[in-house]
Amino acid sequence: MKSVTKFVERTVFPDILAWLDEREIIVITGARQTGKTTLLNKLKDHLAGSRVVYVNFEYSSQLENFSQSPVDFVSLQLTETGVTYFLFDEFQYVANAGKLLKLLFDSFSGRAKFIVTGSSSLEIKEIASFLVGRAVFFELYPFSFAEFLSAKDDKLHRLWKAKHGELLEFLHNPEVRSLEPEWIFQDEMTGRFEEYVIYGGYPAIALSSPALREKRLESLMDTYVEKDVVNFLRVGNALEFKKLVRLLALQIGNLLNFASLQSDAGLSYREVRRFVGLLENTFIVNLLRPYATNPTTEIKKSPKVYFVDTGLRNSLVADFRPLQMRPDKGAVVENFVFNQLLPGQRKDDLRFWRTKQGAEVDFILTATGLKRIPVEVKFQALSHPSPPSGLTRYIKKYHPQKAVVLNRNLIARRTIQSTDVLFFPLFFA
Repeated sequence: MKSVTKFVERTVFPDILAWLDEREIIVITGARQTGKTTLLNKLKDHLAGSRVVYVNFEYSSQLENFSQSPVDFVSLQLTETGVTYFLFDEFQYVANAGKLLKLLFDSFSGRAKFIVTGSSSLEIKEIASFLVGRAVFFELYPFSFAEFLSAKDDKLHRLWKAKHGELLEFLHNPEVRSLEPEWIFQDEMTGRFEEYVIYGGYPAIALSSPALREKRLESLMDTYVEKDVVNFLRVGNALEFKKLVRLLALQIGNLLNFASLQSDAGLSYREVRRFVGLLENTFIVNLLRPYATNPTTEIKKSPKVYFVDTGLRNSLVADFRPLQMRPDKGAVVENFVFNQLLPGQRKDDLRFWRTKQGAEVDFILTATGLKRIPVEVKFQALSHPSPPSGLTRYIKKYHPQKAVVLNRNLIARRTIQSTDVLFFPLFFA
């Protein structure tokens, strides 16, 4: 069976288009195989009729030609009139990338437009330090559940947009209309959700036949370790690095215990810290920091760890069984919700809450205007709106205006003290 080749328009694509006619450099970052090259090709199609130059710096010949004289490389491909668009893929392989982009921007402003991708936020941070006021940055993740549905089932995608809109209205509007408690296509949505959380949202995996997905996920991890970790980031012991990644995969949704990781991986504390940092900066894991009103206390607390893609995580623990058969189903679903909540806001705007006595709320939305809204995740069908004990404790302590309990099926609202609590299906987060 052949793989599906449908192009899925990414949520970030219209935002990038809005900057095409501006002078700033467009920088697109994201993990390997999240679709950055496909996105550049889509931009190339959009720019039909304009002069476009595409360069992939993973190819040594193209990297060498460019590196010999970047200014000449650009200058010789400009047109006498109009703007030439340079699409630079995997720009992290270029030495002194930030300094060089600044030089090109300053030398050819108004004649050349640069659109750059990179797979390591370590290099992007270095680039950013040179490009203050000269660049705009976008992150490309694996398919969100909405993007996945748009590729798989237009009907379910339309349902998702409608219900997600209701959730956003509840979060952001002071007065919310009453919600319809029933929703259709529950079995179909559950099936697609199961497929998504088991195999993840990397485009090549999500759009391939089921028989190929497990092998492609394994290959994706091997490619990441070989190209990014060993060859690019110069990590000497790939086996120790992969062992640590697998240990982290077993801890999703849990507090990160660096001492335990050090012991189990057979690494020094410094190496564990470094490797976790590399994984975060190459878009494999994300760390969720705790919420506290005392910043000094907050800094001392351990973060939680989540994977950017649940399919890659499941590959690392070699478990692709249906959720109902798995002891880790709660953690996998929590990881899913984290990935759906994160895009579109700063990482610091998403936290978790936990007391010394063990009371806990999975997520706290702290972005401007959201006023510390707690979000609790329960992967179970509910027959009535009964709030978890940790959420009740949080409400009594902080008195938020609103709260959310994400579950498998129930749409309902209940007032606890003065807090408006929404029970809503987690598929629409």
